[in-house]
Amino acid sequence: MTDVTPKLVRDAQTIWRAGVAAVDSAKLVATAVKVAGRRLQLGKHEVNLDAIRRIVVIGAGKAGTGMAQGLLAALGESLCREKSMSGWINVPDDCARDLPWIRLYPARPAGENLPTTRVLEGTQQILSLVGSCAANDLCICLISGGGSALLDLPIAPITLDDQIALINFL
Repeated sequence: MTDVTPKLVRDAQTIWRAGVAAVDSAKLVATAVKVAGRRLQLGKHEVNLDAIRRIVVIGAGKAGTGMAQGLLAALGESLCREKSMSGWINVPDDCARDLPWIRLYPARPAGENLPTTRVLEGTQQILSLVGSCAANDLCICLISGGGSALLDLPIAPITLDDQIALINFL
């Protein structure tokens, strides 16, 4: 039986690595987004790039970094520059990276799932960016797990402290 155990461990690790690779957010987004001439394919939706003035990217979640990287790779530098791309994605602290055109904003500590004042600030930035969009702008939203604690803005009279108290109570 001891000869079998190392093989089973290797097999389990191989299966695990294959499963993780299959859900790589950068690869999944890059696969779902295609540029063909002056057409942009976003999943099942097609957009005429000549009708688009700029591209705005917003979002929140732990996979925000990978999704943003996949989107940038799929669009390419030339298109991002041509369409004056800008963006803001709220991510956990350990997911923040420097990317061109898209700000990955460290909005809460890694491993915690509660909103913070930085989440509120980041959400305000996202709302401001969306509010600046015109009819001929394309807004792409990237949301993944953790988005519920990374894209938050309580409405008065509810405060952030009220919301955290309720989450902790539940």
